[in-house]
Amino acid sequence: MDLWEKAHRIFIKRIKTNPETLEQFYKKIEHLGRRLIAFTKGVGKSLQKSSNQKLFSIYSTYIKLNTEYYGIGLLLPLLDYQKATFFSDEVNGILKKRDAEKHFVLLTTPGRETYNKQQELNLLRVYSEIIKIKPAYKLFQTVQAPEILKRLPGVSPKIFALLKQHTRNYTWVFYVYEGPAADMEYFVAVIRDLIKRKIDPDKELRWHRSHQKELKEEQANIIKKLKLTVAEKKMIELARGAVFFKPYRRELQSRSYFLMESVLREIATRLNLSLKQVRMMLPQEVKKALLGGRVDTGLLNKRSKAVVFWKERKEYCLSGKSAERFIKEEIKWEKINKSTKIFSGAVAYPGKATGRVKVINYPDEMKKMKGGDILVSDATNPNLMPAIFKAKAIVTNEGGLTCHAAIVSRELKIPCVVGTKFASKVLKDGDLVEVDAERGLVRKISR
Repeated sequence: MDLWEKAHRIFIKRIKTNPETLEQFYKKIEHLGRRLIAFTKGVGKSLQKSSNQKLFSIYSTYIKLNTEYYGIGLLLPLLDYQKATFFSDEVNGILKKRDAEKHFVLLTTPGRETYNKQQELNLLRVYSEIIKIKPAYKLFQTVQAPEILKRLPGVSPKIFALLKQHTRNYTWVFYVYEGPAADMEYFVAVIRDLIKRKIDPDKELRWHRSHQKELKEEQANIIKKLKLTVAEKKMIELARGAVFFKPYRRELQSRSYFLMESVLREIATRLNLSLKQVRMMLPQEVKKALLGGRVDTGLLNKRSKAVVFWKERKEYCLSGKSAERFIKEEIKWEKINKSTKIFSGAVAYPGKATGRVKVINYPDEMKKMKGGDILVSDATNPNLMPAIFKAKAIVTNEGGLTCHAAIVSRELKIPCVVGTKFASKVLKDGDLVEVDAERGLVRKISR
């Protein structure tokens, strides 16, 4: 039994013994996340006037706060460690007794909105305002995003101000670890796509408001109808919390990484390094360099290609070919049958869809995604959202009830199958597949 599996079992045992443990855990995630953002919001002021010692103090304080937040956040993935799917098993077990498995997705859908959902709704409001101003609407219909931004201040200062505010509030939403952040041009392009697809923003906003109200009512009615015990109700509430807090934690971390970029850029400038090289440095290396020590740029460049870091009694860090060799020799990869045509996984959101595969794991691969394609990925994350918005269905190798793909598929109401293990390793761009997210099956039809 490895340490992760041992930790998983200890955590699950504690939750079963005392479910309030998880409630306290959610509160701590919220508290530590807000503390992290409060700190990073203030780091960009007067950086150029700060001494190297002060700059490192800001950097090291962030490392400490983020390490604590990241560390406690790792307990959430433990709920769905490897083949174990704690909440899926527990909630389905409760519903199976009453022949009510069909209510699983509805009962575990949280009422709180992720920041990404808030961004999506606010952009619809901006789009709604654009429609009311005919010259602005015509501009968005006929001109590309860069030209729109040149002309918009003269055509409609109001719309330009709304877009500027939206960008200021949500530029970080897709940032994840290293960006890039979304700029005004990106959000203008999204609105142009909404216009092209003839999306009615007011209709979408009305539907969302009514859906949120109906969701709460339906959940309450089903729970009442099923005559759940107090303990069973609590387990469903905790599952709902896990579905919300996993992306919430990652969103706050993403925001903190975005806010800290100004600090990393200042360090890069002073050390005559690139931003990527600074990101490859260990905290003690940053301190040594800022206080006059030597920087091994060759080592940093090796790390940018491959790096393995772990800590037992002391820290170990392998870079470049040494890291690649370690990954190849020490990590046991499960054998993949390349001729497999049917994959099974867990249903994250029900439905059926047929379409062409696009395998996307990194932001620079998103340009190949077209509306109606089936997005296949190792595991999705917030910086793949522009591609996800175009997807007819989502299929991932990894994940459970609380994974990113499961959560966004619920928000977007598109079929999603997670935890297939090999889909992105076997399927190729252009493959025609059928996604049956009623039964958790993905079938390759043809090339």
